[in-house]
Amino acid sequence: MVNLSTKLLLLSAATLVVYRLLSKSKSRVPKGLRLPPGPSPKPIIGNALDMPKYFEWETYAKYAKQYGNHNISGKETPFLPPPTGEIFYLDVFGTPLVFLNSRRIVHELFERRSSNYSDRTTFPMMVDLMGFGWSMAFQGYGDWWRRHRRAMHDKFHPRAVEAYKPIQIKHTRDLLRRLHKAPEDFIKHIRHTAGAIIMEVGYGIHIKSENDPYIHTAEEALKAMGEAGVPGRFTVDMLPWMKYIPEWVPGASFKKQARIWRKYILDMADLPFEHVKMQMANGTAQPSFTSTHLERLAATKDAPADAEQVIKDTAAVIFAGGSDTTVTTLTTFVLAMVLFPDAQKKVQEELDAVLGGVRLPEFEDMAALPYTIAAYKESMRWHPLLPMSIAHAATQDDVIDGYFIPKGAIVSGNSWLLLHEEADFGPDTDKFDPGRFMEPGRRDPGQTGAFGYGRRVCPGRYMAENSLFIAVASILQNFDITPARDSSGKEVMPEYEWTSGFFSSPTDYQCTIKPRSKAAEERILSIPAEV
Repeated sequence: MVNLSTKLLLLSAATLVVYRLLSKSKSRVPKGLRLPPGPSPKPIIGNALDMPKYFEWETYAKYAKQYGNHNISGKETPFLPPPTGEIFYLDVFGTPLVFLNSRRIVHELFERRSSNYSDRTTFPMMVDLMGFGWSMAFQGYGDWWRRHRRAMHDKFHPRAVEAYKPIQIKHTRDLLRRLHKAPEDFIKHIRHTAGAIIMEVGYGIHIKSENDPYIHTAEEALKAMGEAGVPGRFTVDMLPWMKYIPEWVPGASFKKQARIWRKYILDMADLPFEHVKMQMANGTAQPSFTSTHLERLAATKDAPADAEQVIKDTAAVIFAGGSDTTVTTLTTFVLAMVLFPDAQKKVQEELDAVLGGVRLPEFEDMAALPYTIAAYKESMRWHPLLPMSIAHAATQDDVIDGYFIPKGAIVSGNSWLLLHEEADFGPDTDKFDPGRFMEPGRRDPGQTGAFGYGRRVCPGRYMAENSLFIAVASILQNFDITPARDSSGKEVMPEYEWTSGFFSSPTDYQCTIKPRSKAAEERILSIPAEV
């Protein structure tokens, strides 16, 4: 019986695939237009075999050059520069994928035509199976998403985030004490600090000093997001009907994996929110994003029945965003300090000149520390957290430069490629050089894809940049970051790789972090222990 059921299921699946492919044939392309360039698709599977499994941004950058734009006539023009590869196209099981590879075309579609490119594609794996429907990053463009966006903007616009600076200062100084006590665990300390800040801001929760269950849940949920968030990584995202396949069917192992991940993802939204509600009932809740919104809701007449769900979802988005952006960027920053010591020295010289070695940095010092600001911005540019950003979707058919983009196409901006454009960031973009931002005319990474595009840009970016600034300034004022040493005392450059997937960060590596001087050590030890 099982074998017969399996055969019938696979037969119906094959029928659906063929039907879908036929319904999405190239005959849809209006006369006089053509699809963007790209590798030739194969029958049935399209370009499925052309989808990279690792370092997606690099492969897509190569495709951009290989399948460069030609003028619509298809003829080369001798006096024009070589094709730039601003746009290329893949078809995977009938799903159109469009990749944007220049700031010009990204601006045109995601900014000027944002009304057509602010939607999201469906995420059967992430949303339907894993439970990430609470994240507005994956919600379709519409009223439900706008309600979440308003709730978050209310507490995270540039003026609102001023209220969170004391919390960021407090936990960053605790980070200094942790780095002094156990410098070899620097990644763990960075993760703890980011979690402590965002849990206090979002929920008024003071996490445990070690092995906090909320932070563990977030780590597991975000690992799952990183694995499942790449377009084409799971076939179910190309063939949504596969989500109905029973878990026991051969080839449906993704269903079991989704079930395992789902518990962490739902717990990430449910557990801290329920904790706040319980504290509010007991009269012990601390001021936070969640408690403030719930109090306002309780005082509102005729509030929508699902208003509490919006608060819960948005708080979880804050938790998720604060748990990965700062951690990954700071881990990348520390690595850069090991690999590019001259940049570290220049930041320290600026900090010494402004702070005089007598006090710790404050947010009020930002205006006097342009190179320090440039250092954290360079970390965002040098290797972005989301190299391929989060894919948008076309709401309607569109045409750009004579190329047809069909309704429903998954449209991605290659942020890694854009952030390495020499026209915007100067020469040697593979090198970590904060000095590039000291020159006029340089682009801000936060406005070039590091936080997303158009109407879907990350609303928590202002707080994230504040966290990065105070961490970079505090760490480099007080510590030297150098290569680790082997048993003979010889410096050994770190061994690392960039992880692939939705998120990208350096794999765990070793380095030496030690106080710059006796005075720096005394500053660290003078930080109150109760911080």
